[in-house]
Amino acid sequence: MENTILNSTGKIGRHDLHKRGRQQMQKPGELLLEDDQMCFACGKKNPIGLKLKFTSGENDTLCTEFTPEKVHQGYKDVVHGGIIALVLDEVMVNLLWKRGRPAVSSRLAVKLLQPAKPGETLFFRARIVKDGKRVVETEAEAVKGDHSLVASATAKCVEVKASKH
Repeated sequence: MENTILNSTGKIGRHDLHKRGRQQMQKPGELLLEDDQMCFACGKKNPIGLKLKFTSGENDTLCTEFTPEKVHQGYKDVVHGGIIALVLDEVMVNLLWKRGRPAVSSRLAVKLLQPAKPGETLFFRARIVKDGKRVVETEAEAVKGDHSLVASATAKCVEVKASKH
């Protein structure tokens, strides 16, 4: 199980595991991030999650595909933009995780360019735009099977330290 601490200023803090019952202790203002496989986007144990799977693409990209269902719509027969934004965010953050660089998104900007329909497979691809020391800028896109652009996004991802317990 991975544990990561990020405080309110975006800096890495220390954490201790309390020996009685492995209770996790944290300082005020710190957020303990723990992967329990229940992530809505990619968690394998989440019964209602999207269970996204990722593959390496050309030119150091990361890809995933997702076929939304009626339960993912906003208006009738239109996939909710928040669902598309969620997958764009997930593919950008996982791009770094898959390279051994644990990160979280600290800023996300999404442009929704055309509607997607439930039942229509969308293809997502992310890449690194600017590789800073601790902040990495990424971008991603979602396209339909005919390669028409549905949405694009940019993110600033902050690297965090992860430890296994």
